[in-house]
Amino acid sequence: MGQAMILFAQFFTRISIPIEIKDVTNKFKNNIQYFSLFGLLLGCIEALIFWGFASIFPLWFAWVIYWVTDGLLTGGFHLDALADTADGLFSARKPEKMKAIMHDSRLGTMGALGLVYFYLIVIGCGIVICNQLPLWQLVGLTAVMTMVAKTGIALLFYKMVYNGENGLASIWIGVKTWRIVVTQVVAVVVIGAVLQWQGLVSYLAIIVFGYFYRRYNIHLLKGLSGDTIGAFGDLSQVIFLLVYSGITEVIK
Repeated sequence: MGQAMILFAQFFTRISIPIEIKDVTNKFKNNIQYFSLFGLLLGCIEALIFWGFASIFPLWFAWVIYWVTDGLLTGGFHLDALADTADGLFSARKPEKMKAIMHDSRLGTMGALGLVYFYLIVIGCGIVICNQLPLWQLVGLTAVMTMVAKTGIALLFYKMVYNGENGLASIWIGVKTWRIVVTQVVAVVVIGAVLQWQGLVSYLAIIVFGYFYRRYNIHLLKGLSGDTIGAFGDLSQVIFLLVYSGITEVIK
């Protein structure tokens, strides 16, 4: 487990850990069961930062800083995938051209709009929630949000259909189902403990959305790619916060 955590940190964050991990491909595939735990540990770091800023600034501003911190700590890893996916899927081109657009490192109009919409939604939802939750639960929510991005991605690994050849995402082909189930169980336990039934309903929305997202990509692009998988991490956060903020607003 220790090597898995180091490998995930090296891959998904900008945290410098000068330790060489050998047989990276198999280590990735055979340690997916720790994916949610890694997301939670990373989330706890960000939650502590949020807690510190919340003791100085208004909660809504601390929430904004949390998302800035997340982008800096992860290097915008999933955000880049979200932008590329938005550029490709909303280009109104043929599937092969969509794939080519996703592989283009330049940022297009829809990619830029996708990033703007993402931050508007997650920050807006946080402003709605800030006045509804006690501080301890809001701190827990920041940790959960970071975890949700990784747990959501793990859903797509189930019998994953890859639309490329020897690309980065190919390392997740053939992930055993039980490993994916473990990630979901960890997420459900943590979400239920911190956010109660409202959080569980919000996570259920991610599972439902993920089912249709997966089907859409397989139908349109003949499978998933590194970009569409990474983008789902951010989309999972958006879906979770939209549902959770909606529920808390209705029952307040």
